[in-house]
Amino acid sequence: MDFIKGFEQIGKGDAATAGGKGASLGEMTNAGIPVPPGFVILSSAFEHFLDETNLNTEIDTILHSVDQHEMGTVENASAKIQALILNAKMPDDIAATVQEFYKKLDAGYVAVRSSATAEDSASAAWAGQLDSFLNTTEETLLANVQKCWASLFTPRAIFYRYEKELHKTKISVAVVVQKMVQSEVSGIAFSVHPVTEDYNQLIIEGGFGLGEAIVSGSVTPDSYVIEKTPRRIIDKSITYQSRALWRAANGGNEWRELSEEEGNKPALSDEQALALAEIILRIESHYGFPCDIEWAYEAGTFYITQSRPITTLAPKTDANNLANRPLYKKTFARDFTLAIIEIWERVEAMTPKSWTQERFPFTPYIVFERSEKGVSAFFDEQGIQWLKNHLVAEAQKDPDFIAQVEKKLRETYAKVQNSWSSPALSHEELVEFLNNLEACWVWFEAGWWLWETTPEEREGLVIPKSLYDLRDRTQNCVIESDRLVRSSLEQIFPDAKEYIEVISGAEIASGKLPSINVLEARQRHFILSNGELSPDADYEEIESEFNIEIEKPFVTETDLITGQVGYAGTARGIVRTLYSMKQMNKVQERDILVAPMTLPDILPAMKLAAAFITDEGGVMCHAAIVAREMKKPCVIGTKFATQILHDGDLVEVDADNGVVRIVKRA
Repeated sequence: MDFIKGFEQIGKGDAATAGGKGASLGEMTNAGIPVPPGFVILSSAFEHFLDETNLNTEIDTILHSVDQHEMGTVENASAKIQALILNAKMPDDIAATVQEFYKKLDAGYVAVRSSATAEDSASAAWAGQLDSFLNTTEETLLANVQKCWASLFTPRAIFYRYEKELHKTKISVAVVVQKMVQSEVSGIAFSVHPVTEDYNQLIIEGGFGLGEAIVSGSVTPDSYVIEKTPRRIIDKSITYQSRALWRAANGGNEWRELSEEEGNKPALSDEQALALAEIILRIESHYGFPCDIEWAYEAGTFYITQSRPITTLAPKTDANNLANRPLYKKTFARDFTLAIIEIWERVEAMTPKSWTQERFPFTPYIVFERSEKGVSAFFDEQGIQWLKNHLVAEAQKDPDFIAQVEKKLRETYAKVQNSWSSPALSHEELVEFLNNLEACWVWFEAGWWLWETTPEEREGLVIPKSLYDLRDRTQNCVIESDRLVRSSLEQIFPDAKEYIEVISGAEIASGKLPSINVLEARQRHFILSNGELSPDADYEEIESEFNIEIEKPFVTETDLITGQVGYAGTARGIVRTLYSMKQMNKVQERDILVAPMTLPDILPAMKLAAAFITDEGGVMCHAAIVAREMKKPCVIGTKFATQILHDGDLVEVDADNGVVRIVKRA
């Protein structure tokens, strides 16, 4: 019986014996993907170990005592089974074979990683459930192999069996032993953007040192969003990294501080990011499905240390069913006031006459919907592209156009910004402020979409650095303006404080409010599109009237939600969904705060909560930043948490692995 095989002897069809991780590494090795050399201790070795030590019956008896709804029974079973495995002696024939293969590898340091035989299917991923041991030496090799076997029975792994209904399925474990890459830079990548779910985008995240720092959430990585066709970087975020995880002299891992100069450097150059993207696309093409990839960079070479299916994507939309109508995609959900989003919609729905007399061909271009969950914005990507093209054409025709945009934005933004120092404005001042804000927004939009153009779209047009700097200075324009509008309306209309979110700009200007019934109806629901406020309209009516398609969220019934790690840690508590400041009093101490995205105004509720879960956001979003400051578990970018979770649900937040489990429905 074979107990061990080298990567070159294994393919994707060997998951039953090599586990998902081992089969994937073997498959990539044979496909010519750069994978550090290694071998797999097959599941047959683990089963032989159980037979030789007579542990099978005892383990089965303990597992039958588990009630997955009672965490105490899970933890008790885990402790007993792991003790049995760790205290048993490894059979001599297995130990000798492992040591023989290790010496042939001639690696010095190796990574020893568990590989479950039910691992990483299209609907389930064992990532983070079982244990791995980096920088393993010959002295610790056999002990770490045995620890990997024992990790098949950690509390989280046992619980995961029940979550995925695998508790009646035979599950074994293989162990990957792989030459350690002493990575200068490492990270993860997704061949399809996991948040936007755009199949024409991939995302790479990377940082200095060993990848465990990023996977654990201890380091905020740089990120690079790359468009597949045409191949280009369309967005990148470079973050300061104060420390990195490296191999210690004694073989363990240790944190080392980075100098300010080192920490401010990009983890990857643009050329390196694009080179890594080519490898990622080769992997996706080889497997034929979106992949979640771990990578490392050492001495000028990229290595792939893992690839698994992405399990969180919604079914791909069939573009043929849209009948060539523009698709409006949900971009964000925030609790902005009607006065603010009216300006937003009005400015974005038509081009200023100073650019062109032509209207957008795809009106209403932007759709806002208000519901009990706040305001959701839907954008038309064809309209955005149309606007970009017109801005570029105008700039190429008039060499001074970009300078004029920058000058106008600085001037108009200064007027808006000057008002923010006031806690509230008078009626007359607020009307003037809203006029100034709309005048600013025109140029803010022009600058924004010029910033967002790619080199190919610009066709040689140079965007000066001063305009990019201005983008950073003005990015808080919407949030600060909305705050001022709220505080001012509370003073101007004290009898309508409950409805300040739904008072229109025209009503502010006239000083006359509609009936309470009208305001209450707006508070419950409205759709704003093409300058029309429709309290009773639904998606279908808007789609029919304007011949557009509005993206519908795809949500399945599930007790498991996944997202990105905002800050690591675990917590258990009652869900409180928060869509606006008015709902903050719902959150009690140790509750789990769930929101589309957090904003500074709800900080009091965040201080009470035990953990945060958001639909939107990346590692630099407000929720993640606050979570790191408060050291509270945080899972971000789940897309649908607010639709799946409800007030009163009991959940476990496993932010170590970016997972939220529903323990009990309300």
